Amino acid sequence: MKVMKTLSALILSAAIVPAMTLSSAAFAEGEYGMEKEAEHRSAAHDLSSKPAGAMYTDDIIGKSVKHRASDEEIGSIEDLIIGEDGQIVGVVLSTGTFLGLGGQEVGLNWDQLQHSQEDGESAFYVDMDEDELRNQPEHERE
Repeated sequence: MKVMKTLSALILSAAIVPAMTLSSAAFAEGEYGMEKEAEHRSAAHDLSSKPAGAMYTDDIIGKSVKHRASDEEIGSIEDLIIGEDGQIVGVVLSTGTFLGLGGQEVGLNWDQLQHSQEDGESAFYVDMDEDELRNQPEHERE
């Protein structure tokens, strides 16, 4: 009978000790993971001001676009096209209109626009003139 109790105690401790060891390791790893996640959240929420070189959407949307060579206004930025990675891949321009008639929406790649700051305001330029812009295919929203 004593051998049976000793064997039962041995089997029970053989089952409990590894389980306790693994749960302690998992707890420590979980605690470490939670610390890292909290650090990441804290850094992500630490935007008390706009980072250098960044722009707000209202620095872009609604701004006029000019032909670089002539400085003539040829359209305005109506919308941004954002890729799956969260980066701006393009813009939708509304071409110039006369009394609200004759304009169209044209999509351009982000790298076709040149951005500069003029008197503290965003200014955008393209190398195509208004006729070239109007000859672009109309942007179709899906």
